[in-house]
Amino acid sequence: MMKLKEQAFSDYKEIIEQEAIKYERDFEKLYQQLEGSYAYYQGEVIPFLYQPFFFSQQEEDFFGQTSEQLSSILEQVIEEYLTNAEFRSYFNFSSELEELILEDPGYEANFPMARFDIFYYGPEELKFCELNTDGSSGMVKSNILEEYFKGAAAISELEEKYNLENWDLVDSWLETMFDAYQEFTVNDHQPNLAIMDFDNYGMVGEFEYFKELLTNRGYNVKIVDPRELEYKNNKLYCEDFEIDLIYRRAVTTDLMEHYYDLEDLWQAYKNHDVCLVGSFRSQIIHNKIIFAILHDQEKVSFLSEEERKFIKQYIPYTELLDTENREQLNEIIAKQEQLVLKPLDDYGANGVLVGTDLAQEVWKKEVTQIWEEGQNYLAQEFCSLPEEEFVEFNDGNVNYSSYKYILGLFVYDQEFKGVYTRADQQNVIASSTGCVTLPNFKVKEK
Repeated sequence: MMKLKEQAFSDYKEIIEQEAIKYERDFEKLYQQLEGSYAYYQGEVIPFLYQPFFFSQQEEDFFGQTSEQLSSILEQVIEEYLTNAEFRSYFNFSSELEELILEDPGYEANFPMARFDIFYYGPEELKFCELNTDGSSGMVKSNILEEYFKGAAAISELEEKYNLENWDLVDSWLETMFDAYQEFTVNDHQPNLAIMDFDNYGMVGEFEYFKELLTNRGYNVKIVDPRELEYKNNKLYCEDFEIDLIYRRAVTTDLMEHYYDLEDLWQAYKNHDVCLVGSFRSQIIHNKIIFAILHDQEKVSFLSEEERKFIKQYIPYTELLDTENREQLNEIIAKQEQLVLKPLDDYGANGVLVGTDLAQEVWKKEVTQIWEEGQNYLAQEFCSLPEEEFVEFNDGNVNYSSYKYILGLFVYDQEFKGVYTRADQQNVIASSTGCVTLPNFKVKEK
C-alpha cells in the first residue's frame, strides 16, 4: 500500500497529466502573480517549479526530534566555548570576534534562529549538510511561494482529497525575536526596529517584506547598513532614527571584514544599549569547523555516549585541512570521489569543491593549490544528494526531470518550525547557483 505522502505526489502528477495545457497556463499565471510579491532574488522572481513537496506527520515529528537533539548538543558546545579557554582555541577566532562572542547579549538564546540544511533520504534517514545560524534566509520566499500556491489550480484539485497546510516561518520567527527583546529590556514600550545588513549584500526582498509586515502592525522599522550607525548619548541611531532592536541579517564574516568601521555598533552592543538578535554566539556553531570538532572525541568529551552516536549517525565525517600534513593531502587527492572540500566560513556555496563534479587533474590542481596557499578549508565525507522527479512543462506537454534537493529545517529557539526546500540538477544547491525553490505542504487525509 502506497504511503500517504507518496500517494499525494502520485495524485498530483496524475492531475497535471490530465490537463497539461491548463496547468502550464496556470504556472505562467502564478509566475506573473509572484512578480508583484517579495519573492525576488537579484531583481527577478525566484526560480520555482509547478511542483510542491509533501511531508507526512511522521516526517514532521522526525525533523522535530532530530533538530532538537542536535540543538541540545550545540548548546553544550556553546557553553563549553564560553567557559573553557582551551576549547575556545580550537576555533581560532580573532581576538575581536572572541570578545564579541563572550559578550552577554542580554537574553538567554545562544542561537535564536537556525536553519539546519539536510540531505533527507526517507523515513528516519538523513545527514546534516550545514548549519546556518548566522543571517539565515529563505523563510520569506518559502512562505510567499506557499501562499500563492494555495491558489494554484492543481493544488485546489488536490485539496478535494487531502488537507494541505504549510508551516509558518515568518510570524513564528517574529515571536521568537520579540521574546528575546522582552528578556533584554526592562521597558514595556514598543521598540523601534532596524533590519541590518550591508547595502545590496543580502535578500533585499526579504528585508522589504519584514519592513512592510511590521510597519502594518504599528512598528517603526528601518533597513540599515551597519556603517551608517551612530552611537551618542547611550543610544544607537541611523540618521535621526533611534534603534532599540536590531534584526541582524549581516553575517559575521562581513561584519568582521568591516570591524574598524563599526565602532559605534560595537560600543552600543557592549554597553547593552541596543538589543541585537541574533548575537555573535551563533558563530561558534555556524563556522564549518563545528563538524570537525564534533567528530573529535577528545575535544567533545563533555558529550554523552548517546550524543556521540547521534553525531556519528547523522553528521558526515569532517576534518580540517592540515597544510603541514602531506600524507593527508595525498589521501584527499586519492579519495576524490568520496570527498567535498569547503572553506571554513563562507556562504552561498562559494569555494565549495565536489570531487565527483571535477576531472581528476582539476581536483588535484585545486586541492594542491588550497594546500600550498594555506587556505582555511576542511574535507568532508561526500553524501549523495537525494533525488526526485518533478513536473516540468514543454509546449503543453508534461515532462518529469530528476532533481537533487536539500531541505532546510528552520529551528527557532531550539524548536523546529518548518521546512525550506531547494532543488537543482547539480551537486551544489544554493540561490547563488540558480536553484529552484519548492513550496512545502504537510499532507493529511480528509
